[in-house]
Amino acid sequence: MTTLRNLRHVAAAALLLTVLATPAASSATPAKAPVSHLSVRPVDIIEPPLPVEEFPGQVKEACKIWQELTWPQSSRPTDYPVADTRLVIRGSNVYRNRSGDLPTQGHYREYDVNPRNPGQHRDAERVVRDQNTHTVWYTGDHYDNFQEISSGCE
Repeated sequence: MTTLRNLRHVAAAALLLTVLATPAASSATPAKAPVSHLSVRPVDIIEPPLPVEEFPGQVKEACKIWQELTWPQSSRPTDYPVADTRLVIRGSNVYRNRSGDLPTQGHYREYDVNPRNPGQHRDAERVVRDQNTHTVWYTGDHYDNFQEISSGCE
């Protein structure tokens, strides 16, 4: 299945090959690359890291839920019941960081931000936690952008 992220990478590579194949690429004067809405690296790290209180309220609530569940590390995707509700929240999936958007030495797990009714589809918001350093990153757009949570979500 081709994803939008894969299409971006293919389009960016094709653009780069086109630029390199033009006569200007081999001249002594460097040519300016055409401006494109596509990026070779579609993911952005939003700076600076912020405390959890600076994120949308549901992020702080999710951090609290996952801290109470002691950041589980299941071998498969798992829905966990949210205390005092009929809702569930999915977490503990391995996040492989294939595109190297987060520090490459990390060992990551992903956790949903928003609880949902059982059987309901998950949304795009996640927190991703490094199992070793306990650094937590927030993505509100399903891994297109990340911002580090500097405190309050360990």
